[in-house]
Amino acid sequence: MSKQEAEALITWGRFWNGYVWIQNDTAKREELIAHVNKNLNAIGFKLGKGWQNYDPVIRRKGKPSSYLQIATWANSKDDKGKALAQSFLDWATGDKVGLKDLPVQLQDLAIITHLAEVGRGYASSLDLELYPWLKAIVAGSKTWGNYNDFSPSLKYAEDNLQDWDE
Repeated sequence: MSKQEAEALITWGRFWNGYVWIQNDTAKREELIAHVNKNLNAIGFKLGKGWQNYDPVIRRKGKPSSYLQIATWANSKDDKGKALAQSFLDWATGDKVGLKDLPVQLQDLAIITHLAEVGRGYASSLDLELYPWLKAIVAGSKTWGNYNDFSPSLKYAEDNLQDWDE
């Protein structure tokens, strides 16, 4: 079930990217928001648009969360969040951990990374950055504090400091 959930979120994100981000189709945006929210509202999440009409935003209890909040929470655990990173990977790539089995903070991370960030055009960052970073947390060579290794987590000012031509 879990890998299927991850793939469903990615599909919704790709739909958002193609119809909303690229084509600015507001009718498709509203259709997608209604469809996704039928599935996410039951677990306390809501998809909506950001201050820019093409920007997908995930909210829990009416508030968006941040990578910093999630990383701080995970890093506060006795094992520095290694088990949480493994649970997330098990959800994203396996069949034994469902989205509802994850702590709410990891549910938030899953929906943000697999739907909203894919909707913003960062689909390749899942395999190239997110999963390797989480595997490094499990191995102990990185921490949750390295969340900026996942480039979609960068805020606008931080992103502008990057040299993307390297």
